[in-house]
Amino acid sequence: MKYLYLFGGIALVAAVCAIALGRATRVWLVFWLGILSTILAIVGFVLNKSDSVDDTFAEQLATFVPPLISFSCVIGWWVGYVIIRFIRRR
Repeated sequence: MKYLYLFGGIALVAAVCAIALGRATRVWLVFWLGILSTILAIVGFVLNKSDSVDDTFAEQLATFVPPLISFSCVIGWWVGYVIIRFIRRR
């Protein structure tokens, strides 16, 4: 249950950051940062599952940032993007 709370808290912080960035700048910046973070989270997940030896810096970084944190940031970011799009249409 503690991991669910951790996931929700990180996703909430990421959504608030996306909304704040969308209000301060343009919505397309939030969209492209979301695309970039999604790609990086997927690459980090693949590198984290490759083997037990961390040879490169990318593999060490993927081990340092677990998939729970990276994917909760990505999901929260996309929720924030949807909210800021909804706010900007009104």
